Amino acid sequence: MRTITALFGLGLVVAALAIGWWAPVDEAQPPQIAVARPVPQDMIVSVEPEDAPATSTREPVEADPIERAATAEDDRDVFYTSANVRMRSGPSSNFAIVWTAPAGTEVRSLQVDGNWHFVTTAEHEGWIYNRYLSPDPTG
Repeated sequence: MRTITALFGLGLVVAALAIGWWAPVDEAQPPQIAVARPVPQDMIVSVEPEDAPATSTREPVEADPIERAATAEDDRDVFYTSANVRMRSGPSSNFAIVWTAPAGTEVRSLQVDGNWHFVTTAEHEGWIYNRYLSPDPTG
């Protein structure tokens, strides 16, 4: 039995050496670390000629859609919170609370889902139940 155990152990050592687990470590030389060096300016090649006119195929970016929607004709979509009301991440009280809007906060309704309005403020957006929205700033 000892012979079998010894041969098994010797087999493990041979297998470990064969796959490199026991590779000798030369501690005399520290590991080499690559260091990035700056490139001299005379070696930098420009892709475009310097006298080429600057052309842009991109169109200008339009204003935020929420800002574009804020026109005089959309005043019917402006509401005010009638109490301190929780703004939620979805159209149900089961959704997480995004922010609590103080009473009298001006909001713009962008979408309606049943009794819930998807509203935005300058800093927040979320869903508010219609019972807590009033077209009158005094609530």
